[in-house]
Amino acid sequence: MANPKKIMELRPEVADFRAKQNVTMRGDVLSYVPNKRCGSFSTDAAGFRHSVFRGQQYSVADCLRSQRYGLVLGASNLFGSGVAGNENVMASLLAERFGFPFANAAMPGANSRNIHSLLTGLVTRGGRAPAVAVVSTGCDLANFCESSRADGMFGSPNRSQLIRLEDSDGATKPNPDEAFPRLLAFTALWTNALAALCRGYGIPLVLIHQSTSFEKTKLNAYEKACGLGEPFNPAQERQFENHRKFNQPFYDKRKQVADARKIPLAGWHLSDEISFIDEFHCDRDGIRVMSEAVGNEIEPLLAAKKPEPVATGA
Repeated sequence: MANPKKIMELRPEVADFRAKQNVTMRGDVLSYVPNKRCGSFSTDAAGFRHSVFRGQQYSVADCLRSQRYGLVLGASNLFGSGVAGNENVMASLLAERFGFPFANAAMPGANSRNIHSLLTGLVTRGGRAPAVAVVSTGCDLANFCESSRADGMFGSPNRSQLIRLEDSDGATKPNPDEAFPRLLAFTALWTNALAALCRGYGIPLVLIHQSTSFEKTKLNAYEKACGLGEPFNPAQERQFENHRKFNQPFYDKRKQVADARKIPLAGWHLSDEISFIDEFHCDRDGIRVMSEAVGNEIEPLLAAKKPEPVATGA
């Protein structure tokens, strides 16, 4: 991220999300430890962050047992990394707007293949399909920009895999221009697979155009003070250069897939209205802006479905 010392000086709650003892692995996916409670957030028995509905904390399992529920799936940006208060994540804001719980089924670093696996497990093991699924695939891009590597089937190494790769093959310099077409193939493959899964189960799907601070034409005072976009080491120089070069073609590909599938894409051209904690994570106000855009796309999808009973408890 940008200047971590300055960020934590201005937003001390960020330290809770960066603490190594709070993070673990689920297979090849980063996850927060189960049943964690700290000053900024809490997690359920599976390591997912709780969402809030009518003043009550909801685990993902609680939501799946509800008469009606929604799913929010993605990486750390939808987890709400850096934002204190479970009531301030997108899942909680959507629950408040629509009157039924939304599960915060986001995992740090999760790519579209991980999200497809997770959604498959949730809809096949749960007794009732969600009323709507909201998905962000932005970590496909983030993992690529950090590693400069991509495979057309399996994507890019996550941060833990990248550290091991660099330790064993540090002299090899990957070519991001050569790898980028494979990233586009990967993200198109698994985004289409997500769309097909949702269509098969009759689940309305909303994709998120979750951009980064690199697309902003003007940073706010906090973003400037924290040096957003200014690299602090050689690895960040490569990472940030990749974002400036490849973000827009990645976004264009995602929009192409969404348009071809007739899937709503929430948040297009909202970059300047979003405020960030670091280059990649929205602050509380930024999450509200994105949640409003997502909710505006959900409304007509729910209106087209037959009304269902509203959940009154877990």
